[in-house]
Amino acid sequence: MTSVLQHPTEISRQVLDGRLARVRRWMADAGVDALVVYGGPANLGSRTTTAGYVRYLTGWMTGGIPAVVVVPLDGRPRVLTMGPHDTRAFETRAGWFGEIVRAGAVTRYPEEIRAALTGAGTVGTVGWSEMAAPLYAAATEALAGHPVLDAEPAVDELRLHRDPEEVAMHRIGAQISDAMVHTAMEQSVVPGMSGARLMAAVENAGRERGAGTPTTWLAIGEKPVTTYMEMMETAPAIGPEDRVQLGTSLTYQGYFAQSLRIGVRGTASPRLREYADILIDIQDAALAAMRPGAKLHEVGDVIENAIDAHCPFTRDTDPFRFQSCHGLGLNYVEPGMARDLNARRDRTLDPAGVAMAENMVVEVHPNFTVPELGHVCAGDMAVITATGAEWLTTFPRGLYQL
Repeated sequence: MTSVLQHPTEISRQVLDGRLARVRRWMADAGVDALVVYGGPANLGSRTTTAGYVRYLTGWMTGGIPAVVVVPLDGRPRVLTMGPHDTRAFETRAGWFGEIVRAGAVTRYPEEIRAALTGAGTVGTVGWSEMAAPLYAAATEALAGHPVLDAEPAVDELRLHRDPEEVAMHRIGAQISDAMVHTAMEQSVVPGMSGARLMAAVENAGRERGAGTPTTWLAIGEKPVTTYMEMMETAPAIGPEDRVQLGTSLTYQGYFAQSLRIGVRGTASPRLREYADILIDIQDAALAAMRPGAKLHEVGDVIENAIDAHCPFTRDTDPFRFQSCHGLGLNYVEPGMARDLNARRDRTLDPAGVAMAENMVVEVHPNFTVPELGHVCAGDMAVITATGAEWLTTFPRGLYQL
C-alpha cells in the first residue's frame, strides 16, 4: 500500500455552478426569495447531518466551526463565518461563491442573517435541526416578517443528481479505506498489539493519505458480540484465536467512504467460513439489484430478506444489528436516500420512492448475530453505473487470515 495517494482535491467550478443554478431554479419555481442554510462543523464526521449542505453549495466546509450560507434568488450569496481561520479557509476555497462575512461570533449570525434578508419575501431554511437552541431561537426571530418554507426536502432531492466528479472523490475515499483495512490486518499480528494501538495505527493510515475525520471501530475476541467498542473495552492484547472485526469511516473532500472486514487469528471454524460466504452472497445480491431506474428500496429489501433467511433472530430480537445499507455522499447517510434504505420505513410511500440513478453510491454492509459466532459483518461501497453497479472498495472480501 502506498503511503501517499495522488488525486484531485476539489470539485470543479463547473459542477458547483451547476448545483447553484439548479437550486435557484427550484427557488424560482417555489416562490422562495432567499435560502438560509446552516452547516454544523465538519469535524463531527458522521455525527453531523448538515455540514454537507454547506459543502454542496460552496465546495467547502471548515472543521470546527458552524457556518451559514444565505443564497438570494438574485445577487451574490453570503457565507457567514466566525473567526480568522474559517474566514481564510472559505475565502481560499469558496471565495468565488460569494461574500465571505466574518461575523466574529456564532451568536452574531442571526443579525447577519437579518441583514442579508433585507427586501426578501419568502425564506427557505435548510439544516436548522442541528442549531443549538439559543442560536435557533435567535435565528428564528431574525426571520420575523418573512413567510418561511422548509426547503430541506427539495435540496435533498437535488443532491440525488450525482456528477462523475463526485464518484471520483468516493473512489479515492475507497482507496484510503482499503489502506486503513490493510493496516489493521497487517498490524493485528504484531506481538502484544492492543486494541487502542491498533485503532491509532488504522486512523493514522487514513490521515496520512489525506482523509478527513478518519475513524474506526474495532471488536476483538473469539466471538465478538458487538461492533462499536468503547475505549474502556479495548483488548489489552489480541489473542492467538481472536477475530479482529472493524469498520472504517472517513471523508475525502467531504465525501464519505466506509468498509467493514473480519480478520481471524488461528483457524477459522467451518461455521464462521460458511457465514463469511453468506455475507458475500448477500452483498452480491444487493449489487445485482442496483440498476438505473429501479426503485432504491429494492436494494435494502434484498439485503434484509437474505439476512432473515440466514439469521435465527428477527431484526427486533437480534442482540446487535445496525442498518444493513445506506447512501453515501456528502453525508454518511445521504438524506435523500435515507428513507428508502431504512428497514423500518413506511412502505406505503414506496411507489413514490427514489429511483436509482447513475453515480449514486451505496454502502452495503449486511450484519447480524449468530449465537455460536457472535456478530458477523461485511461492508463495501458500490457505485451505480449506466448498466448496473460495481464495487469501489477492493480489499479482498471474506475472512482475512491474520
